[in-house]
Amino acid sequence: MVRIANKELPENKNVWVALSHIHGFGKKFGPTSPSRRILTELNINPLVKVRDLTPEQVNQISQKVKEIPTEGELKEQVQKNISEQISLGTYQGLRRSRKPNPLPVHGQRTRSNSRTAKGHERRTVANKKKAPTPK
Repeated sequence: MVRIANKELPENKNVWVALSHIHGFGKKFGPTSPSRRILTELNINPLVKVRDLTPEQVNQISQKVKEIPTEGELKEQVQKNISEQISLGTYQGLRRSRKPNPLPVHGQRTRSNSRTAKGHERRTVANKKKAPTPK
């Protein structure tokens, strides 16, 4: 089992797919994705299986991955950005800080969706008449 950035990579997957298991590397393999950039810099075929990598290649990949913020460091950075938005009072920060249930931040509609964010729906029944009493 190959270990990079404190993460066990599955040996039966391609290198670029296995790198996406590390938090901070996306699932996409576009021209700007970190996994593609690292593999092209090191001249490693992205379609090779993790079990077929040489120890030297694994070492090179792990050195490159250390240069990119991943896992806990990245999560900490994102949390810091969110708390900064809240303290500055930006629109996104206000929607995130709404207690007990924050609202969606990225422009999603809230009239019919976002039940998770809004919480339990409470409706009252208006003009509900009692059944007439028999005489």
